[in-house]
Amino acid sequence: MKRTASILTALLALAALTGCDRFEPRGGKPLDPMPANVPATPQYTTPDEVVAALARAGIPCKVLRRKTGALDCEARISGTAVENQIQVLNPNEFSRDEVGDSIAAWRNSGTTIVAAGNWFIRVLPNGTPAYSIKIAEAVGAVVLPPPYPLPGIPSTPAYRSADALADALDKTDSCTDRERRSTGELLCGTRASEKKSCDASWANHHALLMLHDSAAARDDYIRLLLSNDHTPAAVVTAANWTIQFCDPAAARATADTLGGVLIRHSPTT
Repeated sequence: MKRTASILTALLALAALTGCDRFEPRGGKPLDPMPANVPATPQYTTPDEVVAALARAGIPCKVLRRKTGALDCEARISGTAVENQIQVLNPNEFSRDEVGDSIAAWRNSGTTIVAAGNWFIRVLPNGTPAYSIKIAEAVGAVVLPPPYPLPGIPSTPAYRSADALADALDKTDSCTDRERRSTGELLCGTRASEKKSCDASWANHHALLMLHDSAAARDDYIRLLLSNDHTPAAVVTAANWTIQFCDPAAARATADTLGGVLIRHSPTT
């Protein structure tokens, strides 16, 4: 996807970071605190314990290389080789906010991070957040996307359920052949996008609707979409909901009629 100049600059900083054996806090600068949604546990003393946790969850990870307080291992998820760069920071030497500061250095450089306790993982390929989500679920962690800047998002209208949001969309365009996913997302077809090709996992649907527990959860969800090389063309959002579209015209019309804001995304070609 197209990056802003600031993101490109930060990516250059990432290249320098990857050459280090250790993620040191940025000396002399105020710490970026650990995000509040990162669980305080589990804590580990070595990265091998994280590898063991992955194995217990059914994701064996073969160690590729070791560094000080870190290792890289390779797992397979849905047939794809996924590299996990695991870093554990000793809580006797590093405070929680110092761990958060190290995480922030990676996130600010355009990297999605899996984090919990006193450790974190960079999952590669990083442009497919589904792998980070799978790893996070396996080891009791959360996924922290890059903090891409977002426009002002209206606080209304809010909806009590995905079906209520689908009904609102149906009145302005259409929301037919509804299909609910186990994650709570709801897929439906729209008139404006009938001739547009969508992600293969959407089948014949053209819009994906999602409710969120908080503004922070909504923003992280959107940022994960922006970090995804394979996400659809646009997302419309307001209050506690998002709708993904593969047709920018349908997204624009929905933003206007439902009082949301349109966030465009251009996948890498």
